[in-house]
Amino acid sequence: MQSFLNLLLALPAVLAVATVDKRQSAETVPGSWIARLDNGGALSTVLTALQATGIQAKHRYSIGSFQGFAFDADESLVDLVANIAQIATIEPDTRVAASAPVEKRALTQQSPAEYGLVRLSRRARGGSSYIYDSTAGAGSTVYVIDTGIRADHVEFGGRAVAGANFVLLEPNTDLNGHGTHCAGTAVGSTYGVSKRANVIGVKVLGALGTGLNSGVLAGIDWAVNNARQNNRIGRSVISMSLGGGFSQQTNDAVAAAVAAGVFTVVAAGNDGADARQTSPASEPTVFTIGAIDQNDMRASFSNFGPVVDMFAAGVDVKSAWFRTRTDTNTISGTSMACPHVAGLAAYIIGLEGQRTPAALGDRLKTLATKNVVTDAGAGSPNNLAYNGNGT
Repeated sequence: MQSFLNLLLALPAVLAVATVDKRQSAETVPGSWIARLDNGGALSTVLTALQATGIQAKHRYSIGSFQGFAFDADESLVDLVANIAQIATIEPDTRVAASAPVEKRALTQQSPAEYGLVRLSRRARGGSSYIYDSTAGAGSTVYVIDTGIRADHVEFGGRAVAGANFVLLEPNTDLNGHGTHCAGTAVGSTYGVSKRANVIGVKVLGALGTGLNSGVLAGIDWAVNNARQNNRIGRSVISMSLGGGFSQQTNDAVAAAVAAGVFTVVAAGNDGADARQTSPASEPTVFTIGAIDQNDMRASFSNFGPVVDMFAAGVDVKSAWFRTRTDTNTISGTSMACPHVAGLAAYIIGLEGQRTPAALGDRLKTLATKNVVTDAGAGSPNNLAYNGNGT
């Protein structure tokens, strides 16, 4: 390692030095880092050079144009890694958390239905039925990047798979409930928007609903590549009801997922603040969702602002839970609003066919009910999710 260090330090004019962000905050994880390569950088070449330093990559990312890796090292060694050619930026790993609960085809009608589903199929408030096309998202897949899912829950009817697990020392099932609840809202047979869509759980948050940003990026990487390998590009949706402080690496990773062809829906966050302060909600190319209550008022906790694309029900939402195969729970948060729209995106794919993320986002905005959200928040587009099949 010493000879490699001497070589690097002897050639400062030859090797481009990566930009290193060494900020420290309550969210940063000491000794854990995320590196992104230059556009066109060769990950295999960089990892070979990294190995020569004695530092190992703990995650490798190949999300379309986003190439990078996560590694553990003392801060004193980070500049050594920054001297490796083709590395563009390095930033500290951070803690992230679920956007925590705040305490002319034949149409099908579900009655009674949860208010979030009812609202999704009506231009005006009122009624008790959810009206939807019988295609119900068939042929589409939702990747729920969260706390995992209870795949054998009766709500999923065999359409759920526990895909990948990036949480150390925990089994690949939901030990928290948040991910199962979100999956149930997206595709559940009773509580879900897209009742015939498939769902794949990608576990990046643990039993406490928290995790590391490096694990979240690994989950995004897995979902995008799984969609590509299984010919689901254009027919799949990522749902991310999680977030943390602003992270350029996170924003770049979700932007790369969108650029790779996977429509990505994220929760705006529960701070009652401008969503531009958080990631991944602040990335302009993802579809960011705020929450409303039963009276079409923006929930007091819901983030807002120009990066928010749409609102959906997020207060007192009932869905599947994790303790038993029939368990349910009623919780609130932009986490609950996000899978309503992820499920809606899968529904539109099933109804109208595959399309690019940009085209799908435009379609959802065209369908949206306009100017009914009270106090949408400064800069927020006043769009309320609507499926186009109601009244």
